[in-house]
Amino acid sequence: MARAAINILGATGETYDLVSLGSYDVTSARAAVGVYTVTGALGMVPFPPVDVGWGYTINQVDGRAEIEIEFADGVLTVTVTKDGQPYDLKHMITLHILVPDDPEMEMPQQSIEA
Repeated sequence: MARAAINILGATGETYDLVSLGSYDVTSARAAVGVYTVTGALGMVPFPPVDVGWGYTINQVDGRAEIEIEFADGVLTVTVTKDGQPYDLKHMITLHILVPDDPEMEMPQQSIEA
């Protein structure tokens, strides 16, 4: 497994950018008001020394929003509420996630002619 950071736009759920030490085959979407999904991830990055989910950041304009994150059946679901109601982030959320390692690339053999 490798670490990655994904930025998800609040209005659309689209991936703004992804920085990965492994696979880049990660997608995000807005499933409903305040509900964002991420596929291709293996969950949240564990925070040492305790193996619990770690790592999200939101812009201060969304500072009072409450964030819940769940990983089940290969889908990371981020649910956002504000004052108890579903809430689309005004800016974006950054998630620190685990992704599969990038498959090793095989280099073609070159023949050396004498």
